Amino acid sequence: MRAVKGALRQLDFRRKQVLEKKISIGKSKWKQDIDMLTGKPVKLVMLFSLPLVFGNIFQQLYYITDAVIVGKFINIQALAAVNSCSWVIWLFNAIARDLSSTLSILVSYNVGKDNRDRLKKIVGNAGTLTLILALTLTILVESNLKLIFQIFKVPSEILAMTRDYFFIIFLGIPFIFIYNVAVALLRGIGNSKITLYAISTSTIINVGLDLLFIVGFGWGVKGGAIATVIAQFMAMLIALVPLCKSSMFPRQRSDWKLEQKLMRQIAELWLPMLVNSAVISLGGSLVSSQVNAIGPFFTAGVSSATKIFTLLESVIMAIQTGLSVFIGQNLGAGKIKRVKKGVYQIILVALIITAVLNIFVQIFAPQLANIFLLRTDELYDQTLRVTVTNVRVTTLGMFIMTPMYLYRVAIQTLGHPKYPMYAAFLQLAARAFSIFVLSIYIGEYAYYLATVLAWLVTLPVVAIPYNKNIRDLERRSRPFLE
Repeated sequence: MRAVKGALRQLDFRRKQVLEKKISIGKSKWKQDIDMLTGKPVKLVMLFSLPLVFGNIFQQLYYITDAVIVGKFINIQALAAVNSCSWVIWLFNAIARDLSSTLSILVSYNVGKDNRDRLKKIVGNAGTLTLILALTLTILVESNLKLIFQIFKVPSEILAMTRDYFFIIFLGIPFIFIYNVAVALLRGIGNSKITLYAISTSTIINVGLDLLFIVGFGWGVKGGAIATVIAQFMAMLIALVPLCKSSMFPRQRSDWKLEQKLMRQIAELWLPMLVNSAVISLGGSLVSSQVNAIGPFFTAGVSSATKIFTLLESVIMAIQTGLSVFIGQNLGAGKIKRVKKGVYQIILVALIITAVLNIFVQIFAPQLANIFLLRTDELYDQTLRVTVTNVRVTTLGMFIMTPMYLYRVAIQTLGHPKYPMYAAFLQLAARAFSIFVLSIYIGEYAYYLATVLAWLVTLPVVAIPYNKNIRDLERRSRPFLE
């Protein structure tokens, strides 16, 4: 017992040393970023997450802007085209996000330990791995577009527009990956503002170029895709500048060489997340293919509802990211009790936020739907009904989604990403049940409930292991990854 207390005192002493040291990030210093090791957990996580909330919202506006301008200035069929294969885009964003989450965990943990040499190695290896992965995926998807459209059962009447849009959109995959990894590395040291700066700027660019290319030049869905890729490129550049100026950016060539031990560490955390995202995407793609088969009005309605919902989801995902950094830094410093208390408090606050978002959406769902739809379109009435019903049902499901997301990132940050992976297969089963069984009895409502049921089966799979593992860590009182 004395040995444990002594180790914890030593960790606390080292933490104080970290806070006193000047570690530059451009003109700023590490100690000026949000320190998660002291102070009220809820306040810290919310302060950290606030820029991410706006950043995530702006990031979603990339695709929402395309959808709004396409739906308003072209037609609902064009709206269906740009959303017919959206789950592929979701998958690539998820792969990049999972990799960034893994890196953020490793960075935040090493910040807690003040291991600066290791930070440089992580950054260098992250850069090399990201480039290899992004280029490989881009080549893979561009060479298999025809197969992708067949899998998603893209209707013949929108096939040409779908091909035009996604051929260009997929060229932006490297920019998505580099941006996500860059901001994740900066988040690990407490810098969450860069996300807001990068995405807000690039979103303004995207909106301006959308109007210029689609409305001004008449380039149709191609114009929307070109605008999005240019904006993604700008976001990447804005994120790279502070990373390259930071003290953790590696200057030695050896730091960029892939290290076997570090790759194994990344793989242990990242691959289960990757499997989780892949299986979720498979389930979503299953639903999407069935939705596309019903007709363009249903595709446009479901996709419009999804666009609205992703804005709400982005709020919780920002809190999720903040929670991960909070857990990582405090685990690195051996503050297990603080982790336990913080997770509980943050989940409660997130549920209150969820309630507020629900009230807003339930009241204003029709108005939100009309943002995407052209009233004079012959498919307007059908599409509006699908959009409103879908977004109302899915938003109610956020009371399940919110604690599930937070428990999921908590158990991942504790070093057990296998549980979300297990849950992903249950999600796939839930979606399949909804589409092939439940739809027989409740019709189109099965499509709206598919995602909610997927969240429902996931919650206990991540919540129960988290509570068990945090109790075990508290009992042992020893640092993470030691």
